Order: sequence, then C-alpha cells, then structure tokens
Amino acid sequence: MSKGVIYMILSSLAFSLQNVIVKELSYTMSTGEISFFRGFLSALLILALMKAQHIHFSKYDRPTLWFRGVVGGAGMICIFYALRGMPLADVSILSQLSAFFVMIFAAIFLKEVMPKGAGLPLVVIVVGACLVVRPWNFSSFNVYSLFVLAQALFAAMAYTTISKLTGSGRHHQYEIVFYFLFCAAVAGAILMGFDFQMPNGKEWLLYAALGVITVVAQIWMTDAYAYGNPVVVSFVAYIAVVFNALWGFVFFDEMLTAMTIMGGICIVGGSMYLTKLKHDRIRNRTIVTVRERKG
Repeated sequence: MSKGVIYMILSSLAFSLQNVIVKELSYTMSTGEISFFRGFLSALLILALMKAQHIHFSKYDRPTLWFRGVVGGAGMICIFYALRGMPLADVSILSQLSAFFVMIFAAIFLKEVMPKGAGLPLVVIVVGACLVVRPWNFSSFNVYSLFVLAQALFAAMAYTTISKLTGSGRHHQYEIVFYFLFCAAVAGAILMGFDFQMPNGKEWLLYAALGVITVVAQIWMTDAYAYGNPVVVSFVAYIAVVFNALWGFVFFDEMLTAMTIMGGICIVGGSMYLTKLKHDRIRNRTIVTVRERKG
C-alpha cells in the first residue's frame, strides 16, 4: 500500500471523526459557535505551523484567496447545519456531489472541455441525489439535505479556486487553508452573535479535538496527493462514506435505508467514473504535448 493511499485513508478517517464531534456538539451548542471555535482554533494551529516552517503570506491573488475563504467557510457552516438533522452517512454521500459541480464549474469558469463520455455519469449522479433526497416524498424529504447540496456547491467553487491558486505555484497549502478557516471563524462569530454559551469541560475538550483533527486531516489529505497517484487517491477518498456510516451506527444508532444505499452507489460510482475520465483526459493531453515537443 502506497504512502498516498495510507495518508488518504487517515485523512478520511480524521474528517469522519470531525463530523462525529460536530454532531455531538450540535446537541448542546449552536452551529455558529461550533463554526467559530473550529475555525479559530484550527487557524491558530495553521499560523503556528507557518511560523515554524517559515511560510509567509503572499501578496498575490488576494481577491481569489478571500473568495476561496468565503465559499469554503460558507460550505463548512452548511455541513454543520446538515449534521444537526441528518444521519452521518447521508451527509457524507450527498457531499460527494461536489465532484458533479466541479466538472460543471471547470467547464464554465476554467474553460475546460467536458471529458468525452461524461454525460452518462452526470445523469447517474443526479438520479442518485434524487434517491437520497427524495423530494417527491414529503414525509421522507429532509430539509437539512438542502444544506448539504449547498455545501457541495460551495465546495466545488472552492476546489475550482484551489486548482487555480495551486497551479500558479505562488501559494502554500497552509496559506490557502488559513483564509478558509479565518472566514469560517468570522462567519461563525456573526451567526453566534451575542448568544455565546460557555462550554463545559467536555465541550472544551471536544472543541480542542475538533481544532487539532481538522488541521491534521488537511495535512494528511495534502500529503496523500503529494505521495500518491491522484486517480488512486481520489478513489480511496470515498472510503469516508464507509467511515461516516460506521460512526453513525455506532454512536448515534443511525441506519441506512435501501433508497439511500442505492442513491449512494449512484453518486459515488458516478463521481469515481468522472474522476477517472478527468484524469485520463489530463494524461492524454500531457502525452500529446510531449509528443508535439519532441516532434
């Protein structure tokens, strides 16, 4: 097993534990306060890492960095709201729709050509989302699922922006993550307003664990793509759905419905196929470019 695969498994595990902590805190704390402490504590850790590794904030692309921070922070708040009223597995499955939106945004804003054969998996993903959300059945429809859909939309905006930022080579991953955490903390503080509730001992421990796990998960995810094959690592990332389903059953007695399982298979399967098509197109384009240079 490669280093990249190991790091991605660890990252997926850490992010799933983050969801467990957020869901546990949501029983007693407001979403705004959870978002504030998660962003604030994690941002402090990122600053400490940047100082220790002599990483400085750049003067380039600041509007883009702030935009990534705002959409990333908004997505985080949406997912925290969703965790208050949905099973962990359902949230994890629907959040995979970000791959669908990334493909759309890349075609619109980055002028990337849609990979050949992408039409079918896109349709399959939409069908899967409908099976999980079930908008036609009011008794089964969960309004919190709209927050997950919004999170997937914001996440796609963030991923598209990150692709532009990292491609320039001017920005370290820590800098990009800091903008996101800072914006999340500010947004959380605004939502919290004057309704701050002093955490008890257990809640302080959960907040501290949330801050550390968030940073560690981000670092492991970065290392996964640095040391592993991007296609393999992207596929392994879907193990997060399994982790979330497991923790939902163990800690919150949550069960998956047959409809959710079918929808999950469509979303995850379609997203994996889209990822393969995208990387195949990048590889083929690279091969053609190399041949043209040699010729």
